[in-house]
Amino acid sequence: MKRTIIISIAVVALVFGAVSYATAASGDTAVTATVGTLLELTAPGAQDLGTIDPENSGSANVTVTGKSNKSATMSAAVAKGNFTTLTSTLETAVSGLRGGSISEADTITGTVDYSVDAGTALSGTVTYSLVQN
Repeated sequence: MKRTIIISIAVVALVFGAVSYATAASGDTAVTATVGTLLELTAPGAQDLGTIDPENSGSANVTVTGKSNKSATMSAAVAKGNFTTLTSTLETAVSGLRGGSISEADTITGTVDYSVDAGTALSGTVTYSLVQN
């Protein structure tokens, strides 16, 4: 009986000794980041429509680029200046744009009528916008 008790104590000691090695350690790591550019637009440079005769149009094809991390709408607002008419195809807004390489084609068209004197230097402005929805 004495021998059984000693063996039992030895088995219990081995079991608790094995359990004591099964402990765990843990530690935390802080993770940080900064959100990159959320909204960016690159408008084309100045455009020269060349020599325009009355009631004939001059036009330029340009590309407007940008990026947005959310759905966005691109549009153009035109100030005709001393052109008789000045238009942009992006006056009709394009929506649902999203991503890092947004690219939209635009055609700028200008005209003059016979009331504009020959040799008049014409100027107007197209302002592009990219707005997140």
